[in-house]
Amino acid sequence: MPYIMTLRDKKNAKSRPIFIWEPVPDLCVPEHLDECLKALTYVDIISPNHVELGAFFNRDVTRASSGEINEGLVEELSDMFLKSGIGPGSTGCVVVRCGKRGCLVAHPDIPVQDRWLPAFHAPGVVGEQNRKVVDPTGGGNAFLGGLSVGMVRVTSKTGGNRLKEAVIWGTVAASLAIEQIGMPILGTDEQGETWNGVHVWERVADYTLKLQGL
Repeated sequence: MPYIMTLRDKKNAKSRPIFIWEPVPDLCVPEHLDECLKALTYVDIISPNHVELGAFFNRDVTRASSGEINEGLVEELSDMFLKSGIGPGSTGCVVVRCGKRGCLVAHPDIPVQDRWLPAFHAPGVVGEQNRKVVDPTGGGNAFLGGLSVGMVRVTSKTGGNRLKEAVIWGTVAASLAIEQIGMPILGTDEQGETWNGVHVWERVADYTLKLQGL
């Protein structure tokens, strides 16, 4: 990160970029935890999945009895990252991608009770998969792509509010990525671009409305 910033300074870049870090799975081990904590001071968002988060601390974040995610433990480990200091002035955050459970968003501005956001295609019954989900491969990567776009586009909000809005974009992107094997189908209609036959802005609106009803 310092090297990147030095290069930007040489080019007289006016603003600081947003750094979103997805840790390399094989390096999410206790032996690399200290290096991870040092790296956190340079990034704005760290986004492991729940398994990778637990692996840093040698903890299993799934319940042996049911296979479901131990939400309390995910919150506890996320807080350890948050308290270590993320980003300039410790204003950064943790976004833990938790598959069909959705994601945990840990930010200094977001109350504990508002941290969990559901997946767009949340299962109707605990332990089952939503029938719209065909292949979850790439869902996490699509989520981070949508999150990145959201962080750039959402300029009318700041802090935790900006982050949660960006997470909505990430959640919608992930929902489109897992509805088929391979890439979503790109199309157009009289209203503009569509993915899998739907407009992104419509799905963003639907998901936002869903969150308001929780």
